[in-house]
Amino acid sequence: MDYTSEVAVGLARNPREALAKALKKLSSPLPLSGTVKHIVIKPSIYDPASLGNTTWELTKALVRTFRSAADVLVVESDNPVRTAEEAFQRLGYPEHLEDLQVQLVNLSALPRKTISAPGHAFSEYSLPAILFDDAILINAPTLKPDPRVVVGGAVKNLFGLLPEANKTVYHERLTDVLLDLLSIVRPHLTVMDLTDVVVDAQGRMVAHRVGGLLVSTDPVAVDSIAAALLDIDPLNIDLFRRAHNLGLGEALPDRIRIVGTEHQRHRIQSGMATVAAEFHLGLD
Repeated sequence: MDYTSEVAVGLARNPREALAKALKKLSSPLPLSGTVKHIVIKPSIYDPASLGNTTWELTKALVRTFRSAADVLVVESDNPVRTAEEAFQRLGYPEHLEDLQVQLVNLSALPRKTISAPGHAFSEYSLPAILFDDAILINAPTLKPDPRVVVGGAVKNLFGLLPEANKTVYHERLTDVLLDLLSIVRPHLTVMDLTDVVVDAQGRMVAHRVGGLLVSTDPVAVDSIAAALLDIDPLNIDLFRRAHNLGLGEALPDRIRIVGTEHQRHRIQSGMATVAAEFHLGLD
């Protein structure tokens, strides 16, 4: 079998150990030498009052892992339900990251740069200039249902890089917008947080403790493996299929090498089995 992407499984007592184990398994290290000015970490925080946000524990593990390479920025943008500062505060980010002297940055408050895009939705976007200033982008999504794209994960988390607080102008063509973003701000590394996976249980969001991480330089591959763990064919999801066809990532699970021990893979698959059953009930 010829593999075109790889996803490493990280499973340990805590996120820092899980991350270290997963990163060691990747065949290609991050390009951290040379002119890297910033490590930009983008967690998934939509509503701090709801389930499915990236834990501060994983974010702290990422900061500790990469802070020796360059200045680390943990970033989020404003949205209609909260500001970025409120999101960080309510999830305990300032308190738990204080000792690392990391910058918590509101993308909505930064200078912007107009960037040309492939035009799936728009021909150009006004995005935070920091993303294009010799930055390494680390995408730290969670996994949750999203009726607009079926599976909300790595690619969907890029939506939060848009600096506008009111992003409704992008909603009607969400898949097209995400394909544009994937083309112009493709993450260098994606670390999916499976600590708690959220499902829609008869109209009520419920978090299931799974544990572990999925790590890859290919965000589409991470989403596709996550979809497969939910018993969903990634090619049946418009976003993943189109990204695959455009050469933006691998969506065929058989062509994605899963790097990890049999025990680790079994633990992840076992933990996701209950999640998958409830996930499908929520989609019906």
